[in-house]
Parts: sequence; C-alpha cells; structure tokens
Amino acid sequence: MQGRPYLCHSKFIMMIQRIQSLYLMLAGIAASLMFAFPLAKFYGSSNFALYVYQINFFDPNPSLQLSSMFLLPLMGIVILIIALSIITLLSFKNRKRQLMLTKINMASTLILLAGYFLGYMGILEKSVGNAPEYQFASFMPVLVFVFLFLANRGITKDEKLIRSMDRLR
Repeated sequence: MQGRPYLCHSKFIMMIQRIQSLYLMLAGIAASLMFAFPLAKFYGSSNFALYVYQINFFDPNPSLQLSSMFLLPLMGIVILIIALSIITLLSFKNRKRQLMLTKINMASTLILLAGYFLGYMGILEKSVGNAPEYQFASFMPVLVFVFLFLANRGITKDEKLIRSMDRLR
C-alpha cells in the first residue's frame, strides 16, 4: 500500500504539467473569489453591499425589501462554474470530455455575465435610484472566461498534437 500515495502524487504532477490544468485551476479560484468579496455597493434610498450569497445592508431599517430567493440563481451559476472547473480539471485523461465541459463552462460564464450586468444590476439600480459602485468580484467572471478560453486553446492544441502523432504511426 505504500506505492499508492506515490501513484496519486505522480498523477497529480502529470495533470499539473499541462498548462490547461493550470488555467482551469485559476478559473475555479477566480470564481471562488466571488464568494469572498462584494460584487457591488449601492448608495441611495438603501445602502448595501451585494455579495453572491447575500445582501449586507448598511442601514438598520432598509427601505429595499428583497425575497430570500433573489440571489439564488446568481449563487447557483457561480457554484456550477466552480464545479465544472473542478470536474474538467479532474478529467485530464479524457480530452474530448474536457473540451466539451470547458465549452459548457464558458457558456455558463457568459450567462452569468449577462444575468449579472443586465439583470441584477438593472433591477437593483432602479430600486435604489443610483448606479452601483462595482467592486473587485464584479470583474471575476471576465477573468474566469479568459482562463477558460486559454484552457480551451490548450486542450485543442493537445488534441491536434495527439492526432498528428497518430497519423505518423
């Protein structure tokens, strides 16, 4: 049984040697950072900070009342992006599946961007009466998309290399 930890370690090292694995890891980390930092801050009739999972009101009695389910779609898609990044990262032996999952993840990121900037920000801006102050986490989906795009290119490049080597045999 002593050889087993070495085997797991060597698989992990082999996985990290591919640049797309690093990009997928960075995409998952960038998406995870959306839970740690506020997306935007609003000042107006209600003052609050918007997080992926909650709204922190600065006022003791806020005038804005939102359903507890308001942020559920936003939080769900961010969790989906993180999960897809991890699953794609662990599928390093199956490049075709990795390519398909990366494309699905890129589409999910685009849906997140559209829903966040066009949906959530529009609703909250009208409710408060002022434009939001975008924070650090607002730009994470763009970074996630860039990392996923780079990972997609790396996977495609690997797949072409394998096909060309198969032709040479």
